[in-house]
Amino acid sequence: MSAEQTDVRADYTMQSVITTLHSYDTEYSADSVEWCPHRPHRNLFACGTYQLDENETNNCGSSHAVRKGRLLLFSYNIENNSLTLKQTIETSAILDQKWHQQIPSVAVVNASGEVVMFNLSLEEQLTKIDILSIPITDGGSDQLALSIDWTKQGDRALVSDSNGGISIIRTDKCGMRIQNRWTAHAFEAWTCAFDKANDNVVYTGGDDAVLCVYDIRCLNVTVAKNKSHSAGITSLLAFHHVEHLLATGSYDDNLRIFDTRYMKSPANQINLGGGVWRIKSNHHQPDQILCACMYHNFSIINLHSDRSIVLDTEYNEHNSICYGCDWSYNSNESESKYFATCSFYDHKLCLAVLKAQK
Repeated sequence: MSAEQTDVRADYTMQSVITTLHSYDTEYSADSVEWCPHRPHRNLFACGTYQLDENETNNCGSSHAVRKGRLLLFSYNIENNSLTLKQTIETSAILDQKWHQQIPSVAVVNASGEVVMFNLSLEEQLTKIDILSIPITDGGSDQLALSIDWTKQGDRALVSDSNGGISIIRTDKCGMRIQNRWTAHAFEAWTCAFDKANDNVVYTGGDDAVLCVYDIRCLNVTVAKNKSHSAGITSLLAFHHVEHLLATGSYDDNLRIFDTRYMKSPANQINLGGGVWRIKSNHHQPDQILCACMYHNFSIINLHSDRSIVLDTEYNEHNSICYGCDWSYNSNESESKYFATCSFYDHKLCLAVLKAQK
């Protein structure tokens, strides 16, 4: 740990306490967790896994590496504190997933360069209803779909890929189709997000350490670029509750807060250590942010109205790369706040509760 990181942690007093309620072995390496936003299914969350099998044998008898995964659907009962695996779906390796905000469906992006839609039944089972392959534009043969984000209305999805591309996908009764596609980054486009106040504005971040802002009505013009990150940009969080507010995570260990009206430099930043892979805002308390710090831990920070950032507490239950995390919609602001986390090589999923320290 660097001196800068040590100083950050020495300055904070823990405000909350985290208690692990369940720990589960996902068998395959786990990298994403997403809670269902829809009533009456808010007891559900999906976990995505990514397993590289280098000894898979093809039809000709030769060995080749295969990226395979599973989509795991869990149910958590708060009243009796029980965690149940309801369904396992074999898939290509999963990189990211997001629940549709208007209908009970979840979209998964995978190592085959696909977007796969699953519908949730009243019996709380997922069924594949549509699949879309992201076109490869650079002449290559291998492309991973890396991240996905929905508009609030759910009429469009934004997908980033390993060739630096960004795709806008239109969804309707006829299914999914590519509406626009462009190259945004020189290397992997790790992350992408719609602006929550204006879904004509999108943000992208890549392994080239560039943060881009686009207006999808004129994609031949980049609205803004920020090059303040010293390593690849891995996560983006556009806030629902405050206009012109954007958070970024990076391999350079920093969580940054931007005022999107002034993109030359961040309004504030904090070094959390380990590389910030995922940023998730509490659905009921948006200023409370859960961060997956890959090679360190999961950290919870509080963002104040003056854009100051305070480290609340840290969760050190995982011993491998901390990738996936999300808050339960059944949490509330004043009492218990539930969240799920997962880590990679130890294929570990945890369900925990955050409470204010007495």
